[in-house]
Amino acid sequence: MNNTFVLLWMPGSAWMKGKTVREQSYWAQHADFMDQLFESGMVVLGGPFADATGSLVVVEAESKQAVVDLFARDPFVVHDIFALSLLKQWQLFLDARSTA
Repeated sequence: MNNTFVLLWMPGSAWMKGKTVREQSYWAQHADFMDQLFESGMVVLGGPFADATGSLVVVEAESKQAVVDLFARDPFVVHDIFALSLLKQWQLFLDARSTA
């Protein structure tokens, strides 16, 4: 059974200030990584904040440890472009995307 998790990312020590997320080093590799997770259904929602202060990702996974292990392979995490600020399991009650 999958659970829903919310991840908040903040700029890591290698984040280049004044550049958008798409202008950061390893963007193409990060985008490929995220696209694969999206296509598999693990990433439900994701994207950067408009003010470049970080990013939010909503993930479906079995456990918190599975999420940690998975994102440890993200090129943005490996190269310290992103640093994890918050990882919480979320009890999603309302979802307009669901069909009853």
